Amino acid sequence: MADIFLSYDGKDVARAKVLASALSAKGWSVFYDRTIPPGKTWRQVIGKQIDDCQVMVVVWSKHSIDSHWVCEEADVGLQRRILIPIFFDQVKAPLGFRSIQAANFLGWEGGLETPEFLSLCGSIAELISTENCSSDSSVTLVKVSSPVNRANVYQGVQAKSGFEPEMVVIPAGSFQMGGNKYEHEQPIHTVTFAKPFALGKYPVTFAEYDYFAEQTGAAKPSDKGWGRGPRPVINVRWEDASAYVRWLAETTHKRYRLPSEAEWEYAARAGSTGDYFWGDAQATKYAWFSDNSGGKSLPIDDARIKANAFGLYHMAGNVWEWLEDLWHENYNNAPNNGSAWIHQNAGSPYSRVLRGGSWRNRLDYLRSAYRGGGDPVLRLNGVGFRLAQDLP
Repeated sequence: MADIFLSYDGKDVARAKVLASALSAKGWSVFYDRTIPPGKTWRQVIGKQIDDCQVMVVVWSKHSIDSHWVCEEADVGLQRRILIPIFFDQVKAPLGFRSIQAANFLGWEGGLETPEFLSLCGSIAELISTENCSSDSSVTLVKVSSPVNRANVYQGVQAKSGFEPEMVVIPAGSFQMGGNKYEHEQPIHTVTFAKPFALGKYPVTFAEYDYFAEQTGAAKPSDKGWGRGPRPVINVRWEDASAYVRWLAETTHKRYRLPSEAEWEYAARAGSTGDYFWGDAQATKYAWFSDNSGGKSLPIDDARIKANAFGLYHMAGNVWEWLEDLWHENYNNAPNNGSAWIHQNAGSPYSRVLRGGSWRNRLDYLRSAYRGGGDPVLRLNGVGFRLAQDLP
């Protein structure tokens, strides 16, 4: 079953293919191949795809507005309330569909960051999210109080799979990324998230990583004799973290990944603008660092540590966290949409970004804007990782 059914006229196949590829690049499965195998009927192939999809994107063009097949497909989408129309050409939608607002894709050439495409993705994500919430009773969204917003925590996934982490939904919005203390934190710049994403409530634990190792034959990292179970996994390379993410995504068929640096700072700040997300409160209530760690990492569920305003724990201290981005010496030309910065222009082809500080660092390293980098092949006893997830 595809997430998205793309309805179009055959004469628009070249443009439809570009759109299908762009949607696929965002992580959705798209049905657009209209070939009917020998011995099969329209109902058996295309009809089943229409019945099973979660969103129907219909392309109105000078060709499709007169197409009986496109109109029939669009009518099913309309009845199921999953129809999203777009215009490839400057035409009027057929009668019966003109009351539905259509996205203007005139002149669109396939850009993934254009306003019209991002808006379309937001509409698709909203529809798919609604479909999932109504059909998957194993996932319950529980509200968590926050002075900035109310974040949602996925609960119920552990009962379903036995090894998935708790995820907190981070709301869409904008923030000022960076700081003024060091050159590599500058320039301060605005980053905008067009839609929500999810972040792990805690760093990945030894219990979670050990399960992955047992399932895949990967080596289990050393815990330095401090204990495993609920402690954050340490001594993992960036490549190890990436391997874990790929395995989890393939196993669960969900879009898990490493966070981008912008996502991490936005989530860590949770609406705050100062050096530390806890403001003037006592730092030891929110983070394990050199002043209170006792020289080692601590379990993620220790009740002495409080969450930030989004409901995330250990966003400062305990362990540094590997991120997806390549290391850059400053934020000149950094993305402003929250995506990972993996282009090598002025960046290191070797180092990856680390954020958050660890049990061994002084307070300054725990600032929300503080950033570091590390060779992705290194295993360190103060470095772990946290998961991100693209929401449907």
